Amino acid sequence: MRRWRSVVAVLGLLVLATGCTPSNTAENSTGDSFGNGSVTLRIGDQQKSLELPLQLSGQLADLPYKVQFDQFNSGPLVDQAFSAGAVDAGFMGDTPAMFAQASGIAVQVVTVSRTDGPYDWLVARPGSGIHTLADLRGKKVATTKDTAPHGFLLRALAKAGLSQHDITLVDVPLLQLGNILQSGTVDAATVSVQQAVNYQNQNPDAVRLVSAQQIAPTYGFGLATRTALADPAKLAALEDFARRLVLANVWKRGHVDQWISAYYVQYQKQTPANAKIIYDGSGATTYIPVDDTVRANQQHQADLFLQNGLISKPVDFTAQFDPTVIGEFNKAISAVTGQQ
Repeated sequence: MRRWRSVVAVLGLLVLATGCTPSNTAENSTGDSFGNGSVTLRIGDQQKSLELPLQLSGQLADLPYKVQFDQFNSGPLVDQAFSAGAVDAGFMGDTPAMFAQASGIAVQVVTVSRTDGPYDWLVARPGSGIHTLADLRGKKVATTKDTAPHGFLLRALAKAGLSQHDITLVDVPLLQLGNILQSGTVDAATVSVQQAVNYQNQNPDAVRLVSAQQIAPTYGFGLATRTALADPAKLAALEDFARRLVLANVWKRGHVDQWISAYYVQYQKQTPANAKIIYDGSGATTYIPVDDTVRANQQHQADLFLQNGLISKPVDFTAQFDPTVIGEFNKAISAVTGQQ
């Protein structure tokens, strides 16, 4: 296989079930390394969490290749898109990234990001009788199977000496977790910061049991297909996209008010007051070197899913964490972030 160069983490928690919706194509100058402008990167994105900061920061201007942002709704559906050959790269939480390897999908880790805020909360409805993690025994708890919130739930249960067998798990689409908690048909749910804020505005006595941040580091994984990485022109485009993605992320941290207004108020339709609360509660995301700590986190999670009977055999991450790819990626991230 050709020598790997640094490649990008490309993010996407998106819905294959509702169809891929290309939301933007960016292109401009050409060059031999990008196949004379003929390359199109198919990038998974969730609710414009990639596309919008790239646009606002100007990083989609003058691209020497095309970018197609396809919309899905969750990490497991991105895995399905990878299997179908529908995307070249996509971002997901640590749990679906683990399942990608467990399922033998031909993708490799190219970037890892870490969020320093709560990210997700495990919230119990008022009157449920749940005040501690131990109180979850025998209760109905909603999450989205095989997603990062599911992994968070298993870790939270383990902290209380429980397993998934000790609760009744209710599988709900990722974007509906807040709604099912509001309906009263479950006792608790794993919800995003935004869902938690909206729910507690209507239910002030709801109990926030624990955040994902309090359980384990919150990692996001960028995966790219081996086919895309083996194509010199696509590889060059992925390298360039990686640099732009990191720079767009830095732009967000330097333009907080503009980002809150554009994303949370205009796009997510939150009130300005709620938008500020959601942003402050979500925490900043940064790209980090992929190291043994990151890999150990994935191994611990895979072992936990095995113990809960949710995967049939141990997961070997050797193929997904290629040391040459990781080494080149770490150099690229260091070079870009060192300029900031």
